[in-house]
Amino acid sequence: MKFNIILISALLALSSCGYSMRGSISIPSSINSISVISNQYSELVNTLNASLAFSNIEASTSKSDDIYRIVILSEKFNRRQLSINIAGRVNEYELIYDVRFELKAPNKKPIKDRVTLYRDYSFDENNVMGNSDREGDIKKGMTSNVSTLIFNKLIALAKNE
Repeated sequence: MKFNIILISALLALSSCGYSMRGSISIPSSINSISVISNQYSELVNTLNASLAFSNIEASTSKSDDIYRIVILSEKFNRRQLSINIAGRVNEYELIYDVRFELKAPNKKPIKDRVTLYRDYSFDENNVMGNSDREGDIKKGMTSNVSTLIFNKLIALAKNE
């Protein structure tokens, strides 16, 4: 009995503070389907579509004006050196992820926006495979963060209607 009371209390506390599972998004009920479009293969589009599927929202490729649309106009990763050691070799890199996109509500004028994220990491020249794995993990995290930011902007757009 005590265990059940503690469990229910913990669940109520988590739900009241706004906690939600990673990857889940709270899209207003007025949005039934969203069209996610890009002119090229994009891991971001895959992430957006996976988040929609996880939230039971229909992902569409329709270019119709009567549904919400997310259009990825461009995205690119850049890497630059942040610091070098005394021997002239790289110690740290910075990853830059720049995404330009367009949000469109049904029968409304599209809104263009841009998100740029920066992350840095240490580089060990003796562990090249570990560095590439770390860079891949950072890129996945950045893609997930941009996906969340785009959905937040879409939700704000839907609430302003």
